[in-house]
Amino acid sequence: MTLQTRLEALLTKAVAAGVTPSASCAVRRDGADGAAVIVGDAVRFGHDGRELEPAERTPAHAGTRYDLASVTKVVTAVTALTLVQDSLLSLDVPVAEWLPAFRLEDKRAVTLRQLLSHTAGLPPTWNGWRRYPPGGRAGRLADLLATPLVTAPGMAFVYSCVGYNTVMALAEAVSRRPWAELVTERVLGSDAGFGFGAEEDDCAATEYQPELGRGMVRGVVHDESAWSLGGVAGNAGLFATAEALLAFGERMRGGLPGLLSPDLEAELWTDQLPQILPAGDSGAGFGQGLGLRIGQRPWMGCSGSQARGHNGFTGTSLLMDRGRGVSVVLLTNRVHPSRSCSDVLALRTAVSNAVYEED
Repeated sequence: MTLQTRLEALLTKAVAAGVTPSASCAVRRDGADGAAVIVGDAVRFGHDGRELEPAERTPAHAGTRYDLASVTKVVTAVTALTLVQDSLLSLDVPVAEWLPAFRLEDKRAVTLRQLLSHTAGLPPTWNGWRRYPPGGRAGRLADLLATPLVTAPGMAFVYSCVGYNTVMALAEAVSRRPWAELVTERVLGSDAGFGFGAEEDDCAATEYQPELGRGMVRGVVHDESAWSLGGVAGNAGLFATAEALLAFGERMRGGLPGLLSPDLEAELWTDQLPQILPAGDSGAGFGQGLGLRIGQRPWMGCSGSQARGHNGFTGTSLLMDRGRGVSVVLLTNRVHPSRSCSDVLALRTAVSNAVYEED
């Protein structure tokens, strides 16, 4: 059985079992094109949340963009490092140098390295999107930057979307450019398969949220924090096709030539926790580079101890393994029509294992 046949069977079974309405998987091995499999419906439920008749559904295809959710954080980290490369930022100078909101005593020591490795002491989420502080995006971003720490900087690993939106605010402050422009110009370029938001017709639908006045979310970021910040954020907001994300993963696996110096690029792949946190168990259960999770085997697979990558709440993931010469993208819209319907962990693991077992 070929890898493509095996992956198609895994994705078809998952869609049939209701794990996700659709799945798009792309694999590259040692720089050569590999399996590309697309199964299911990008839109299975209508604007009113009801399941559509088969003839009314929108099948997923090669051009379908998926909401990447927290896979966005990888691109955020790369973008921030380009500013370090240009001496606009520093990994280890406190961000209070540029962000007045961090000139409070407990936040004064927070660095970009800590923000990118989830060791700054910020909490996982910001609930300001529920309050909608006045002042538009600027007012909401100011409210987010005022979020209190939950631990002292550099003392614990706490996965934090707040931290990555702080990185966005920091980048905008030092560059005086909007975040979407920074990311596009510095990292993504003109790839039509990648970007913040997309036309509805090009996107897989995510969640039905009538309680927020959003209806069936499609073409707009699912994450509520990112949505309240205008759909463009550091923690989420990017959309991509499987092939576009795979191409980005291959650039990363190849060292991002022409974008970052070798020493700076290595920081993405290096486990930051041993050098930042006090001796002992970090509590993470896996390594953490700048933006990249390391060896998160519950989804990276039995052989993924040296893999790097990230997953996303909407059912997305990017895996890269330099030692084994593979990059793997799995995109789903498992939150369509509800986040409580399913979990794609088993599917991610099965896909990772299938790719590794192909050796």
